[in-house]
Amino acid sequence: MDSSPKINPKKPMLVVGSTTNPKPYVVTGPPPGFSSKPGLKRYSDDRDSNNLAIKKSRTVVSAQDGKKIVALDVKPLAIVEADTPRLSRQFWKAGDDNEDEPVPRYCSNDAAVRVHPQFLHANATSHKWALGALAELLDNSLDEVCNGATYVHVNSATNEKDGKSSILIVEDNGGGMDPGRFRECLSLGYSRKRNMANKVGQYGNGFKTSTMRLGADAIVFSRCRGTNGNKTTQSIGMLSYTFLYETRKCEAIVPTVDFELVDNTWKEITYNSTDEWFDNLETIVKWSPYSTQDQLFEQFDHLEEQGTRIVIYNLWDDDEGKLELDFDTDPHDIQLRGVNRDEKNIEMAKTYPNSRHFLTYRHSLRSYVSILYLRLPPNFKIILRGKEVEHHSLLDDMMMTEDKTYRPVRSAECSSNEEMVADLKLGFVKDAHHHIDIQGFNVYHKNRLIKPFWRVWNAAGSDGRGVIGLVEANFIQPAHNKQGFERTAVLAKLENRLLSYQKTYWTSRCHEIGYAPRRKQANHVTSSIETTRQGDKKSEVPFNNVKHDKGPSSNAAPARFMQNGQSSGGNQLNSQGATQPRVVGDRMIPDNRIKIEKHGHGTSFNEARSVNQAAELQKVKDESAKHVAELQRQRGQLESQNKQLKAKIQDLEKSKDDSQKLVSKLLNQLKQSAAKIQDMEKTQKVTDNNSGKLVVELSNQLKQSNSKIQDLEKTQKFKDDESAKLVNELKIQKALLEEGLKKVRDGSTKLVDELQREKAMLEEESHKQLKQSEAKIQDLEKSQIEVTAIFQEERARRDVIEHDLRKMLRESSDTIRALTMKVNSLEAQKAKP
Repeated sequence: MDSSPKINPKKPMLVVGSTTNPKPYVVTGPPPGFSSKPGLKRYSDDRDSNNLAIKKSRTVVSAQDGKKIVALDVKPLAIVEADTPRLSRQFWKAGDDNEDEPVPRYCSNDAAVRVHPQFLHANATSHKWALGALAELLDNSLDEVCNGATYVHVNSATNEKDGKSSILIVEDNGGGMDPGRFRECLSLGYSRKRNMANKVGQYGNGFKTSTMRLGADAIVFSRCRGTNGNKTTQSIGMLSYTFLYETRKCEAIVPTVDFELVDNTWKEITYNSTDEWFDNLETIVKWSPYSTQDQLFEQFDHLEEQGTRIVIYNLWDDDEGKLELDFDTDPHDIQLRGVNRDEKNIEMAKTYPNSRHFLTYRHSLRSYVSILYLRLPPNFKIILRGKEVEHHSLLDDMMMTEDKTYRPVRSAECSSNEEMVADLKLGFVKDAHHHIDIQGFNVYHKNRLIKPFWRVWNAAGSDGRGVIGLVEANFIQPAHNKQGFERTAVLAKLENRLLSYQKTYWTSRCHEIGYAPRRKQANHVTSSIETTRQGDKKSEVPFNNVKHDKGPSSNAAPARFMQNGQSSGGNQLNSQGATQPRVVGDRMIPDNRIKIEKHGHGTSFNEARSVNQAAELQKVKDESAKHVAELQRQRGQLESQNKQLKAKIQDLEKSKDDSQKLVSKLLNQLKQSAAKIQDMEKTQKVTDNNSGKLVVELSNQLKQSNSKIQDLEKTQKFKDDESAKLVNELKIQKALLEEGLKKVRDGSTKLVDELQREKAMLEEESHKQLKQSEAKIQDLEKSQIEVTAIFQEERARRDVIEHDLRKMLRESSDTIRALTMKVNSLEAQKAKP
């Protein structure tokens, strides 16, 4: 047997991907040099943390010959330290590793299979959209409603360590996580939510991918109330790509520390040794956005009895070196820079409020979160930078809605017990009259928006425009990033059905919002009616099976028909007795497959003439219907033009009001300037008075000095040299007083000049601004006059067109009436014996 002692190696930091959940135990007391409070510094340790533990000698018995092989002692393999590599601040470049950087030697010699740190970055690339990553964190908070969560707060702050960079904070008051669940959260692919009802999370990957997509580093604080006799615990864990990259780690490790509440005091929870616990704590403080342990522990003050606080720092930059997340444009929103932001859509959203979410959800977190969930639990709030997000139902933006129910056939790939049914709301957006290119279906899965405004119909023209829908499909599996669905046969069937619904809805109702009506495809059903008479068989074809040429209608059509009918004597017979097509004017009239017997010329001719005349009448009716439809379309266009002109007039009136407000503002500024000038003049007067008083006082002092000098000269004529010195000093004081008086007078003059100059500049600037405002008002009035003239011309043109169309409609009605009378007379003649 092996007689060497067994070694219990110290457990390293949490390895991402491990599902080990050791049972915590309480530390009875800290070792020498440690304080009972975890916030204090530990004693210094000279050990090199980058060296592996020394492997001890051990004896191995060979299975083949039973010989003992003694392993040699292996010295620690030190990491090759070169210049510290720096992590790129751009997300899509952070995964690129410099091939010139030396790889740590122990990485290549270690036989263990580990999760490399670059996997954290590669895993986060599943999020192409930063707001989608933020939505993952909101999903986790919403799932905590069952544990008492009433809010989730997304906020920004300044990094306390450098004092300038921004950090992102996501905090909720849910149930928090005990040490076991805390490690499950930081492990890859572990999830307790899979196939759980009313849970958005599925794969146990959202926290890692979302935090690493938003920033290079994240630190998590969680507090969990003890249940079932367990004590209250709190944990800190750091998922830092910067730490792993710049220290050249060859595995993804996550330093964590845990506490439990004992006698109203937080004490450490250690699993292998107290040294390991404090090593983890020092690593967290060194690479966190907090300078000291006290600042680190103060983050738990934001959590009350329970909750989780996620701090994401070292946020990614865009290609221009600016933060990808924009915290400056709106103090109550988090927006995106770059291609997701379209200034034209932002301006359109102000004009068309019912289309605001379609135009802004790609760059605004507040807009996206307001439609992210189909229903919000009662008493649960989503707070974004101090202001609550108002939940918005897309049904409020729809009009002329229709309800559909989709029940797909269950296939083999649908293994879940989810009911295969989806209720669909379909309608026009309320701004559809403006013909904005907005359309798409909002597909939800278990209350969560997966595909916003999914465009299933990509028509070349305006077909489908303005149609939006709302559907919750719980039987389709979402992708890992929850920004789409797995491409399956069930999804393809749903897409085809949604396309069919949209086409049918648009074709039948597009004319109600100002588009030209779409012609429905006729069902070409051929039918034949066989009638048998004694001694005479005739094959008749219904009238709707006859194809007519399109041509202009005129009042001369009946006369032309009669003329051709009398001259030709009806349809010509060929040698076999069948009828040939007749030529009526410039058109060919088919024979309608009417067979004429040799002994029945009179009756067959009348029947053919009646059928042909009915065809003419039907053609006139069709053309009249076309005229009516054209009138309706032109009327709709005129109404839309009128609305646009009215909108322009309203804009001009608004601009005029703004100009008047600007003029009043300038007048107020002018009044304020005048008041300021008056105050300055008063100040000048006070200064002059003070200067005068000072001059008088100095003059009096000078006089007193002169009189004093004279008195001294009279009384001290017989004194010694000391009296002469005193006289000289008094003369010097006199000179100084005169010089001071001169400076005061010069300063007063300069102050007066500066006040007058400032007064002139203010008057000139106010006059210039007033002239500019007057010119702008004149331009606006001219523009309003021009628009009014255009509106009057358009109204006159519309009246002329409407008059002409009504005239054409009356003529068509007269033609129809005349043809009707003609048909009636023919039928009456036919009925006579």
